[in-house]
Amino acid sequence: MKKLWATLMVSALIVGVLAACGGKNDSNKKELTIGTEATYPPFSYRDTKTNEVVGFDVDVAKEVAKRLDMEPKVVPTEFKDLFNSLGSRFDMIANQIAVKPDREKKYGLSDIYTYSSGKLIVNKDNTDIKELSDLKGKTVGTTQGSNYAVQAEKAGAKLKYYPGIAQVLADLDAHRVDAALNDKLFILNQLKDSKYNVKAVGKDFDPSKIAFTFAKDNKDLKEKVNKALAEMKKDGTLAKISKKYFGADVTREQ
Repeated sequence: MKKLWATLMVSALIVGVLAACGGKNDSNKKELTIGTEATYPPFSYRDTKTNEVVGFDVDVAKEVAKRLDMEPKVVPTEFKDLFNSLGSRFDMIANQIAVKPDREKKYGLSDIYTYSSGKLIVNKDNTDIKELSDLKGKTVGTTQGSNYAVQAEKAGAKLKYYPGIAQVLADLDAHRVDAALNDKLFILNQLKDSKYNVKAVGKDFDPSKIAFTFAKDNKDLKEKVNKALAEMKKDGTLAKISKKYFGADVTREQ
């Protein structure tokens, strides 16, 4: 009887240890924290039914995390705070960040996962603004830190800052600003069935290549993300996510 009791005790101890180890591994799965606006459809926005942050950039980032065997955690952040919070609040920015020389000096940038360009937006009643050169002296709505703010300023425009694109479009609709600049893919996706009385005009400008962004010293994560992106391009996953949102593959240079 004593031997049976001892055997049962040892068995229970082993099961307990294994269960504890299993629980520890599950709970300690490393997170990939992802900074994104959550106000920029179709790239990063909140689902109206679930309030979950979804979108093209979010889907790509989550797939990357899956391939790295990491748990994705999305951290909604205003655009103006994205770069300041990198490395402290989150590991990576997934928010249509265009590759620029100044950004390459300050941050680590992944391989390209989207190709796009800029576009000019005005109220449908506006007939004066047709190109970037027409922005001189006009008021342009933008988000702080946006590359498009730089473009508008170069064109001689006055800038009015907003926390997100929805507020920009609302004020453009109400004639409180004269124009806005934004991503061509955003415009193609969002303005076709838009409630706002706005339109895209003029030629495309400033072709952009989009990458995930890391702290400069986080080279290990950058290399792992690049490997995952390469796999996603090769097996068609990246193109599949793109077609879900745009009906076309915008992940390869045209």
